[in-house]
Amino acid sequence: MSLRIAGANFDQMHMNTNLTWVRDHPDAELVGVCDESPATSTGSLAQALEACDLDADAGYDDLDAMIEGTEPDVVVGGPKNADHAAFVERVAGHDVHVAIEKPMAASLADADRMIDAMPPGKQLFINWPTMWDPVKHTVKRLLDDGTIGDVVEVQYYGGNAAAPPADSWFYDADAGGGSLLDYLGYGATFTTWFRDGELPDSVTAETHVPEGEEVDFQSVSTCRYQSGLSTLQTTWHMLTNPWETQPQPAKGYELVGTDGAISTREREAPIRVTTTDRPEGYVVEPDALPERYRDLAHYLVDCLETDSEPEGPVNAAFCREAQRIIETARRSAAAGNGLELVE
Repeated sequence: MSLRIAGANFDQMHMNTNLTWVRDHPDAELVGVCDESPATSTGSLAQALEACDLDADAGYDDLDAMIEGTEPDVVVGGPKNADHAAFVERVAGHDVHVAIEKPMAASLADADRMIDAMPPGKQLFINWPTMWDPVKHTVKRLLDDGTIGDVVEVQYYGGNAAAPPADSWFYDADAGGGSLLDYLGYGATFTTWFRDGELPDSVTAETHVPEGEEVDFQSVSTCRYQSGLSTLQTTWHMLTNPWETQPQPAKGYELVGTDGAISTREREAPIRVTTTDRPEGYVVEPDALPERYRDLAHYLVDCLETDSEPEGPVNAAFCREAQRIIETARRSAAAGNGLELVE
C-alpha cells in the first residue's frame, strides 16, 4: 500500500524538489498540494501540479481543506520560518505525520510548540536537504570510526549568494528571515550530530545588518565547549550559489580532532583527511548512501513502513537540542555579549 503524502505551502523553494521525490518513489503517492500564501512563495504550486502530473482539483488554497479532502498519511510543509509552529499545530490536529522544511523553527519556544503538538503515534520529521548528501554521512562514519580521534573543534562556513529572490520573505524579520536563521541551523545541527550530541556551554554571536535592511546578511557564532572553541559562520555574501559553483571561501566544515582533521571545504576533493599517521593527508570518496537516505520521500517511507523513529538531524527532539545553539546565538547578538546555553 502506498504512503499517501500531501504537500503544503511553497514559501521554501525546496518544496518543489521534495514533491518530485514523492512523485518518483514507487511506494508513495502525492495526493494533493496546497499553497495558502502564493504572494510569499519562492516555490510554485502550479509547477508542482504540472511536474507531478496532478489534476487541477488536486491543488488547494486551504491547508485544512486539503487534508480533509485527500486524507494523507503525511503532510510535507514549506512555510515561512516564523510560521513553522503554527503550521505543525494545524496539521498535527488532523492526526497525521508531519515533515517540515528546515530550519526546525524560528525560536526555541516554537520548537517546543511543534514537539508538544504531535499526537501519540505520529512523527515529526525535519527535512535538511544536506541530510541526503553522501558527504555528510561519510564524514559521520569517519568520526564514528575514530579516524581523527575526539572532535575538539568545528569550523562551519555556510550561506548563499544572497537569498533569492531579492524581494522575498527572507528579507523580512517578522517572517523569520536573515542569514542566521537561514543557515546557522545547518551548522548547529550537523555540528551537534558530528559531536555525538555534545552541546557548548556558551555562545557568543554577532550579526551584521546592512544599512537599509532589517535582517542580518552575516553572522558569526563562537561556541565554547569543554574541549575548546568552535565557530559557525553564515553569510549571504558568497560570489556564487554554492550548489552550482563552489565559492571562495568555500562552504563546508572543518573538523579538528585529537588525532587529525577532516575537511569538506577542499575545492578539489569532497572530503580530505589528515591524521597523525598520514600528516600529508589523503582524499576520501563519499560512500554510497543506503537507499533510505536517497531523499526525503525514501526516508519517510522507510521510517513509517518499519515503524522506526527518525534519526539524528531528521529527529525533532535532536533538532530541538541543536536549536538551543541558534536561540542562544540570536539572543547573544541582540544583547551584545556572550550567554550561557539556554535551556
